[in-house]
Order: sequence, then structure tokens, then C-alpha cells
Amino acid sequence: MSQNKRNFTRAIYVFDAVVHRVPNDKWDSQSPCDGWTAKDVLRHQCGVLQAMAATLQSGETVPPEPIKSADNPVAAWTQTRDSVLAELDEPGILDREGKFWFGPMSVDQWIQVVQWDPMTHAWDIASAVGIAAHIPDDLASVSHEVISGMRETLHKWGLISDEVAIAQDASASDKFLALIGRDPR
Repeated sequence: MSQNKRNFTRAIYVFDAVVHRVPNDKWDSQSPCDGWTAKDVLRHQCGVLQAMAATLQSGETVPPEPIKSADNPVAAWTQTRDSVLAELDEPGILDREGKFWFGPMSVDQWIQVVQWDPMTHAWDIASAVGIAAHIPDDLASVSHEVISGMRETLHKWGLISDEVAIAQDASASDKFLALIGRDPR
């Protein structure tokens, strides 16, 4: 298993840990994402990872779209989590080359780029419902490094917001969140 796959899998489980702690009556809480509830963020994250799984399965790039329904958010998420992780378990998948969402690269490189998304949205949902996201600093540091090199493009595409000013001695996870436009304070 590559380090990128380990990190991506851990990022998935950061999101998973948040999803499983959301009280049933809190899914309609407003998230830090304008106009999105916690459930809307989950629908988006499921759509991203379902598109990733479909791309891995077919070899053709599938654009992400939010899933249509998440009447049972935990069940929708569990199916999505298991689907993308199963595709990543296919022999040789990490070496596959393709033109993925961010350009030509291997699947191993693609998952390194995408690991920021589940961590970001874990924080969004956790913030919406008043729980901690527990983003590991080592994963946040990797994502900070990757996103720093792509920040201008991601901002132009509307995938991240303006960077938030933060203290120099902030934790790696807070620096990562600030880089992508989340205010961790």
C-alpha cells in the first residue's frame, strides 16, 4: 500500500468519524458553506467519492455531482465509503495513469490531491453540528503542501475560498483549514 493510499484512507475515516457522531436531528443544521446544510455537505462528499469510484471502475473520468438523496445520511455515506475503498483495493489500480479532475497523473497521485476534500468536509459538518472533526496534523500538512501548489487554480474554480489569516504558531490542521478558506477559530 502506498503512503498516499494510507493517507487517503485515513482522510476518509476522518469524515466517517464525524458522520457517525452527528445526532439525527442535526443534519439540517447550517454548515459553514453558504446555503448548505450538514446533509448537503454529506451529499456533496458522497457525490465526489462516488464519481471517483466510477472513474476508477470505468477508466473514464466521471465528473462529481452531489447525490440526489441522503434520507439516511449514515447509510448513504457507508455505501459511498465502501465503494471507493473497494475500487482502491483493485490490484494495480494505484499505478493506473489517466487524465483525472486535476490533469494527467496516476491514481496514486490523484488520491494524494483529493485527500483534502473529506477532511475539509468533515470539518464543515462537525462545525455545523457542534462537534470536533479531529483532523490529524500529519494529514493536514500533506494536504497543505499539495493545495499550496494548486491554490490559485482551486480558488479560480470556486473549490476553495479566500485564505484566512491565522497565527504563525497555529496547528497544522488549523493552517490547512485557513489555507482553503475555513476559519478554524
